[in-house]
Amino acid sequence: MDDTTSLQNLHDIVVPGPLAWWPPAPGWYVVIVIAAGALLVLLWNAWRHWRRNRYRGEALRELARIGRTGDLRELPVLLKRAALSAWPRESVAGLAGADWHRFLDESANTDRFGSGAGEVLERLAYASGSDRPPSERESAAVLDAARFWLKRHRAPPAGG
Repeated sequence: MDDTTSLQNLHDIVVPGPLAWWPPAPGWYVVIVIAAGALLVLLWNAWRHWRRNRYRGEALRELARIGRTGDLRELPVLLKRAALSAWPRESVAGLAGADWHRFLDESANTDRFGSGAGEVLERLAYASGSDRPPSERESAAVLDAARFWLKRHRAPPAGG
């Protein structure tokens, strides 16, 4: 039988095999390159942020040690060292007294140093053996203010 319209000449439908995942279409190469570039930029920025703020972690660990030992005379030096790590030397090194307290308050958007903790900090910075030590309440307040400043101050952007 040569009749092409006969039902005996029918065959099953051939289903194509599954699509291969590799190699991808050319558009996927573009997506991979863009995603890799974005990942590199994110990693670079995260590394720069970590490097710029590494001093904070070190200062907070030192502050915890000072709090454990109770030797608060090291606190003014710690705060000045942390400030010198973030700001140019010319704008921080010469600050003292009310100017230093104002700088601490303005850089962390607080008023803790201008309203009490600064006076205790000043006493600690220039204490002699005969000066009365800060009370427990004053010690807690100045440690809390220092911890707040170390965590919350906003340093100027790098390069500016």
